Amino acid sequence: MKQFGITRPEFEEYMMGLLPPREGVLADMEAHAAREGLPIIGPMVGNFLYTLVLGTRARDVLDVGTAIGYSAMWLGLAALRNEGRVVTIEKDPGRAAWAEAYFRQADMAGTVAVRRGDALVLMNGMEESFDLIFLDILTQFDSSDTSLKMLDLCMRRLRPGGLLLSDNALRSGRVLDPDDPSTEGIARFNRAISAHPRLTTTIVPLRDGVSLSVKTG
Repeated sequence: MKQFGITRPEFEEYMMGLLPPREGVLADMEAHAAREGLPIIGPMVGNFLYTLVLGTRARDVLDVGTAIGYSAMWLGLAALRNEGRVVTIEKDPGRAAWAEAYFRQADMAGTVAVRRGDALVLMNGMEESFDLIFLDILTQFDSSDTSLKMLDLCMRRLRPGGLLLSDNALRSGRVLDPDDPSTEGIARFNRAISAHPRLTTTIVPLRDGVSLSVKTG
């Protein structure tokens, strides 16, 4: 798995060694990502998400940035145990098709639903609310203002007491001195969720950093 320079490699290897082996569809997806050079959250963050969904008993989960469906699969496996569901958003038709195929392969098509289109547009039109939202899309924004628009949408879609998580919170350490609009957007997002009056936030230095916020009212 790719390393981001946030934690020492030997600690990452140690934590990886403690994870249960991935079999079946998850293993297929990891092989697919490695073969095609596709970015996925990896099993450490996947297991982290799985644990949070189980621990919070989240039933309605939103995954923003499906790619081939790896994060949605982890979220879906936990939501299934809670008798819940996952909505996942992807604008690339090819990746959305791969994700749907993997969900069918895992008999998860009834638990995880892919919605195709731009996340900002789709989320603005939603009327649903969610117990947990996972963002894996901030690195794709070419304007630093867009991350704050996404935060506003998440606050509208997240239930009180719900969790908002975002991957790549530390961006290989580049948030210390942002050198492009998307990294500046992540840095602005981090500052906004940390100062938000309705969020309690921490950043976990796991892999490339995962921000975790609880909506408090």
